[in-house]
Amino acid sequence: MPWRKLVPRPRWLPRAAVMRPQRVVIWCFSLVLALTLAVGLRDLYTLRERVIASHQHNLALRAMGLEAAVSSERFRLSFVRDYARQLMRMEAVPAVGVSDPAIERAFAARNAPIWQMEVPLGDAPVVGVSPQTLAGLPGFERRVDDLRADLFAARQLSHVLGLTMGVDEIRNSVTFISSNGFFVTYPAVPADKAPALLQRFASMPYYRDLLPDRNPGQQLRWAPPYRQFESTELRTTLSVPIYVEARFRGVVAVDVSLKHIQALLGAPSDDSPALNRYLMDSAGRLIAANHDHPSTDLRWPDVLGDAWHDVGPQTLFATDGPGMRKGEGGYLFYQRLGTGQWMLLEAVSTAQLYGEVFSRISKPLLYVWIALPLLMWISVRLVSLLFSYYLALGHKLQQLAERDPLTDLANRRHFGDQFAQAAARRERDGSALSMLMLDIDYFKKVNDRWGHASGDHVLQRLATALRENMRAMDVPARLGGEEFAVLMPGATLAEARASAERLRVTLAAIPVEPAPDAPTSATQGDPGARIRFTVSIGVAEAGSDGGQTLDAMLATADRRLYAAKATGRNRVCAEDARAGNAEAPPVAG
Repeated sequence: MPWRKLVPRPRWLPRAAVMRPQRVVIWCFSLVLALTLAVGLRDLYTLRERVIASHQHNLALRAMGLEAAVSSERFRLSFVRDYARQLMRMEAVPAVGVSDPAIERAFAARNAPIWQMEVPLGDAPVVGVSPQTLAGLPGFERRVDDLRADLFAARQLSHVLGLTMGVDEIRNSVTFISSNGFFVTYPAVPADKAPALLQRFASMPYYRDLLPDRNPGQQLRWAPPYRQFESTELRTTLSVPIYVEARFRGVVAVDVSLKHIQALLGAPSDDSPALNRYLMDSAGRLIAANHDHPSTDLRWPDVLGDAWHDVGPQTLFATDGPGMRKGEGGYLFYQRLGTGQWMLLEAVSTAQLYGEVFSRISKPLLYVWIALPLLMWISVRLVSLLFSYYLALGHKLQQLAERDPLTDLANRRHFGDQFAQAAARRERDGSALSMLMLDIDYFKKVNDRWGHASGDHVLQRLATALRENMRAMDVPARLGGEEFAVLMPGATLAEARASAERLRVTLAAIPVEPAPDAPTSATQGDPGARIRFTVSIGVAEAGSDGGQTLDAMLATADRRLYAAKATGRNRVCAEDARAGNAEAPPVAG
């Protein structure tokens, strides 16, 4: 009986728990650790939700500050637009006999390559170009019928534009651009730059994107960052179109400091260097970022990575209030500005977000979470090593009880246990059961010539050959001395005899290395001599031979083994002598 079956079993524990106590300990510790981790994960989840809510709240505050700045500029632009519209309407019906000499002189010079209109001292000059210069410029057309009214509005705006600048550092310049081919900008630019500047107006988003075909809703637009005229400085522009009687008459544009927008967006700090915020319009253009970017043509979602390519700007703008999306490698927070035309975005990497989460964990609690699994692992490791030692010791004892120490084959006791199982199986299903019994021929001579150590080598090599040449289900055993047996479940007498014959031939061809301490005289002058040996084998079968018990089968196999020895050795005998023949006398081995 295996040693494990002798272990007592409490009524309240299954046998598996007693047979593997280290697993019970591991499961108990794992349960405690799992409960601890569950509590910790719940706290982490709560902290994660707080961090997400904090990001959404901060983004809403940024959006409010940005909206306040935009509202201020929108008010100024709306005021200038409405004022210009009113002036144009007034001048469209001039008083009889009343004319402005400065306007008339500018009107008379309208076909000059570059012309100016006189303005009061200190006001921004009104500068225009000829119709030929305007040819081919989209959004510009010389309309003589509207020219006097447009010049009148520009003359009045030249004074107002300077007043709208004030001392605020937000604005760099403010410009009235007439679709009739002239402009007034504050601060002023040299008149000789007028042709190049008008060509630039025609190509810039703050004018081009406000034309009727591109802006049918006559909305205020925010241009993406661009390089200042004849400069490398980056800026952005808010602009609004001017319509009078449904006719496009020009644009009022105010340049906004990109640095100021970045400050409103919140520049990255040393504490959060990976935090990126962007201002996006409904067309997917990124107007500004809270950090310097080498490109001025930023579009959704190129700067945010591949994780957001499946999310269009319309999807984000369809969300009312704050929103959040999780993608591969990060989170995207977004908040529409009050007007609904722009959206504030904040991209946060997963590593950064969870870094904020872990920074909010109580340090003592964090140390406990780290120490508890470590202590549990150490305890489990020690218990596991201790139980593994006793299990290995029990296994070793079981091997000593069941195995032959020299050959590592089954001993006689274990061979009997295996026979009992095979016999019970044969009783149930009627399967065959055979047995071989082997004995080394002249083994005493091997010991006398080569020494007992070399004889042990022969026994070990025979055991190896049995393991290599017999079936996996066969049970080879050493019964004692040079006697071996093989239990062959499911094999008939003929099959067992064939296997025995193959084994006999194999063993006869195996050379065995003698022991290092073998007598030198044993080699008989040949240093490379090897030990050769043969075996005699007796075969018995439970059904055909009538033996049902282990002793009966061993007796039959042993009788036939001695018959093989009596008839010359190195042979297999699978049947008894025929009737009338004398039984061969036993032969001393």
